[in-house]
Amino acid sequence: MPYAQELVFAENLAWFVWTEETLRAAVRAADPWTATGRLVRVLDSNAFFLLRDVPATDPALHTLRRLIDTLAAAAA
Repeated sequence: MPYAQELVFAENLAWFVWTEETLRAAVRAADPWTATGRLVRVLDSNAFFLLRDVPATDPALHTLRRLIDTLAAAAA
């Protein structure tokens, strides 16, 4: 189960346009508890590199986007 802070973090991610810069900024701004969670590790090891070379609408990011949307819905 994700931490409550990770759910809030995911809810925030679900609302903005994804670029490498916006995700990096979100991770930098995350509180220490969220920063140690699994969601940030997934973003740090995968999404940053994908977004460097593909648009946020690329199918390679659909699964991650669905995960973020699911977590965001759980936060609501």
